Amino acid sequence: MNEARLTEVAAIIGATSLGVGLILLFLMVTLFFRKTVEVERRIATPGKQLDGIRLVWGNGPIGRWMRVIHVYAFFVFRNLPRIGSRIEARMGDEQEPLPLSLKLWVLVPFTVYAFLMFLFFLSGWYLETFD
Repeated sequence: MNEARLTEVAAIIGATSLGVGLILLFLMVTLFFRKTVEVERRIATPGKQLDGIRLVWGNGPIGRWMRVIHVYAFFVFRNLPRIGSRIEARMGDEQEPLPLSLKLWVLVPFTVYAFLMFLFFLSGWYLETFD
């Protein structure tokens, strides 16, 4: 492939990843948010960080996005060695095991969104838009 073709591919990948990422962001704070609330209800014990996040950020678009991020962070950070159990104890508790399908409603869309945003910024770096 020549340089012009690589530049075209990078531009297409950047534009596509931005478009799909924004659609996924919109879906996470609207349609998928019901599942996030269900997960949050089960893991946010009173007095813990997730319970406070729900009260502080509320139910607006930015608040919903922050709540999605914190629920995702709960599942990711609790698997870290040595410090994961302390983070889990501070953020909330999974008193009853959540079904995998319910966890995936939070984990998959956000992971795909993060990957798409990585691709967007990587293509922008390749196209030298940050210089």
